[in-house]
Amino acid sequence: MIFRPPDSKLLPWDDKCSISTARAAEILDVSIQTVCRMIEDGTLKAYQVRPDKRNSPYRISYDSLMAHIETVHQKNGLDQRF
Repeated sequence: MIFRPPDSKLLPWDDKCSISTARAAEILDVSIQTVCRMIEDGTLKAYQVRPDKRNSPYRISYDSLMAHIETVHQKNGLDQRF
């Protein structure tokens, strides 16, 4: 018998703390393509649900998204929102 850890243990962070690219785009008020570019350039931390599939969706770390928003607000001299 081969022991396989549950999928939730293989994720880089807790699945409950991740959001879809569509939700991140809605929060940031940008397009989904912009969110994907932010993932590719390292602005947002994310993982692909199925890395072996070409068009697998990303899941974005909620903490990473909030850190990005905080950075943008500090850079532009805006008040904290959250």
